[in-house]
Amino acid sequence: MKFRSFGKLFVASLSLASLAFVVASAPSESATAAPTKKLLWSQEFNGKKRVGIDKRYFTHDLGNGFGWGNNEKQYYTASSSNILTDGKGNLVITAKRIPETSSILNFCDDCQFTSAKVKTADKLGFMYGRLEARMKTPAGSGMWPAFWMLGASLTEGDTWPDCGEIDILEGKGSEPNRVYGTVHGPGYFGGDGSQKGWGFDHTVPLTSGFNVYAIEWRKNAIDFYFNNNKYYSITASQVKPNAWVFNQEFFLILNLATGGNFEPNIDPAVQSGSLTVDYIRYYSVNGVGKLIKH
Repeated sequence: MKFRSFGKLFVASLSLASLAFVVASAPSESATAAPTKKLLWSQEFNGKKRVGIDKRYFTHDLGNGFGWGNNEKQYYTASSSNILTDGKGNLVITAKRIPETSSILNFCDDCQFTSAKVKTADKLGFMYGRLEARMKTPAGSGMWPAFWMLGASLTEGDTWPDCGEIDILEGKGSEPNRVYGTVHGPGYFGGDGSQKGWGFDHTVPLTSGFNVYAIEWRKNAIDFYFNNNKYYSITASQVKPNAWVFNQEFFLILNLATGGNFEPNIDPAVQSGSLTVDYIRYYSVNGVGKLIKH
């Protein structure tokens, strides 16, 4: 994606105890019957160390992309110094501070880190179902990890935010306990602060261990989950009179940004940070969910 801006997100601070209360006090279909899930696709990142991405499903975004529309301060590469499997069942995306002598600064003098960004665009698409990842996020002010999706219509000439965006997880190194889940669409997007989302504080820093971030998505509705607790839901009726643009194919993106409008204050003492991904899994739920291979 070329342009992706964020304004002020309306958030509330919740402990896990209060989150559990919110979930318990909001009856849903899952309260009466456990959903039936069927695994349609996964990336487990097992195998040897220093293996790159699975090119059947992922491609890289490279460079700085004029700050990627958010004044971001990283330069994306496909180097194993920025993205690799660790031989322990994880994919690791690492942002590393750029040395003052690096040639990257000759054509990106605003860049401060190298990092990596991968996407399934034109390879693999998803429509409805449950998409989840088990991840550990990086510490340090300025680190901006993201597990998110864009409407596949973007690859066919559509523009952002009309294509739609689903942020399954965004984190801030400066707010290590906070989880953000958000959607953007026409008339409700980050550039003007009208995006639809929710944030809450976990009881311990997200950087201290692995957590599972997920959405369950169906026609006209998306539910957001943290460690299998539903903490936010958005429906088509909540964005009216604007268009609901999520009843279509989306592709997946995984990246570690630095700085930018969402996390502007980079700690000068931070030299690196890593987003560690144990797995990504996609399920149909109660028979609803479509994996689209290109």
